[in-house]
Amino acid sequence: MKVGIGASSDVQGTVDRCRKLGVECVYIGSLPGYEENGYPDANRLRELKGRFEDNDLEVPSVTYHFARWPSRPWRTVRSMNPDILLNRDRRCIDAMLHTLEVLGEVGISSVLHYVSLGKPINPAQEEACWEGLIDIYRELIPVAEANGIGIANHSLHRILPDEVREWAVATDVRIEDYGNFRSDAWGGPFLVGTWKELRRLINAVPSPSNGVALCTGMDIPGGDVPALVAEFADKIHFCQLRDHSERWPAGREVPLGEGRVELRAVVAALREVGYQGILNPEHLGQPRYPGEDLEAKAVAYINSILT
Repeated sequence: MKVGIGASSDVQGTVDRCRKLGVECVYIGSLPGYEENGYPDANRLRELKGRFEDNDLEVPSVTYHFARWPSRPWRTVRSMNPDILLNRDRRCIDAMLHTLEVLGEVGISSVLHYVSLGKPINPAQEEACWEGLIDIYRELIPVAEANGIGIANHSLHRILPDEVREWAVATDVRIEDYGNFRSDAWGGPFLVGTWKELRRLINAVPSPSNGVALCTGMDIPGGDVPALVAEFADKIHFCQLRDHSERWPAGREVPLGEGRVELRAVVAALREVGYQGILNPEHLGQPRYPGEDLEAKAVAYINSILT
């Protein structure tokens, strides 16, 4: 396991930042050519990856949002479900398939894959949306497997923004409401919102390539994260470490090691299952004084657990 951070489009800036933090891995979040075509340009991505590698940085992963091309704003995600899942948008599916082929061609071994889908407005469509999602994965997973790529599916366990949190707590919203709570400022509820739906997705299309992003945010809606590490084991293709003060709906993002998540137990569980990928610190809360470098503190904290 190694700490890894997201690479910006500024290669030298990313290299300098990694050297300052003592980080040896990056993942690419902005895929060259994606906005125009729905899949990365192989030559440009290979060149970008090579520039990082020339500076002694490993690039095992990229990040990607399910069905986000052509560009769909976050607030239209819920209404997008019937489009991509019910009607099987061929142009979008083909772009996702070609993305996996390109990633395999340039030597990327894992994809942090946000399953950014809200539940349909009409509850009667929810099961049909699941059928569509699983059908699409039946196309995606064989291509991922053929190209040696582990898809790290990320469920959407999200903290409420301040203004929504205060209202939710005051009106006695409970953790059991996570799967049905609606607020435009939040984006939920989500089709794949917890480890339970994530389990359903990977079990529906069994493959070593159909796996999970083990995010400690799984604790937000009630997950036992160390136990989930043991459950998903060799299906973990990416790991994100974050912390929060309380579970949903009252929780706030806080710096690593200052919240309720048992991060040392999570890392120990990852060691136990033989995880060898990136440990990515994220959602680190707000700086408490000007110039506070929460990312640097998070990297140092993770390294203290690893040693």
